[in-house]
Amino acid sequence: MVTQQVQTSVEQLYEELRQLRSKNEDKRTEIDLLEGRIDQTITERDALNAEVKHVSAEVRELKSKRDTLNVKVKELKTKRDDLRNAAAQKRETLTQLLEKTRKISEQLQGSMSDVLTQINRLEWFIQTNPLAPQTERNLIARIGALEANLAKHKGLKNVRDNLLRLKIEVGALRIQAQSTHEELMRFAEESEKVHVAMQGLVKVLADKKKSADLKHAEYIGHSKQRHDAIVAFENNLERMEVVRALIREAKPSRVEKAERVKSKYREAANEKMRTGGKLSFEEFQALMGDSISDADND
Repeated sequence: MVTQQVQTSVEQLYEELRQLRSKNEDKRTEIDLLEGRIDQTITERDALNAEVKHVSAEVRELKSKRDTLNVKVKELKTKRDDLRNAAAQKRETLTQLLEKTRKISEQLQGSMSDVLTQINRLEWFIQTNPLAPQTERNLIARIGALEANLAKHKGLKNVRDNLLRLKIEVGALRIQAQSTHEELMRFAEESEKVHVAMQGLVKVLADKKKSADLKHAEYIGHSKQRHDAIVAFENNLERMEVVRALIREAKPSRVEKAERVKSKYREAANEKMRTGGKLSFEEFQALMGDSISDADND
């Protein structure tokens, strides 16, 4: 009975050892599978990170281009506004000169050439004719009045020359302002196109980053599963060593003890067999169990 119990206990240890081996075979398969998934996940994650890096570089490039264009737009806007302000100031001066011209024109008599002709004629008349003093004084006074009128004509001419110059300058400023505005609009449209393209890439970048983060989270999950599987594998190995030690300990000591007990029953049985006594169950089993025990030990 004791021998059978010892054998049963050892068989349980062997069964546990078998189960532990089976579990570790499954764990080894699981670890190999997880390592394959981890390698694939790393490859996919690194590819996504490379795409993120590439798209980020494109976004930075477009942003730099857009910012440069915006600086140019700002400069052109300032230049256009300055040109428009300068043209507005000159138009104001032009208005003032037009008013001055109108007032001078109201004070003038005849044309400048007519006044100059009259002066020349009077001077020639004085130089070529003998005149009474009073007549000469009257003619000289007349020439003075004509010269005063001529001076006004010359002043008017200067004003008109300034008017013409200002009109030309105002026209040139307006043309420059319009040309600058058109250039500004071209840069602004280009900036808008670049901005739209950049915004599209920003969305792509966000999606790529999200995918890369998810893939990294997947990598962490697989790594944790692999770690847990390795820990379980190692724990099983440790338990297997313990079970083997228990088997090594149980086979010589417990069996030996059981054999001593069985030997006593066998001796008692042999004695009874010689004297014709009645055998107990244990004594009978001791006599009949040798072949079974030998087979079990094998």
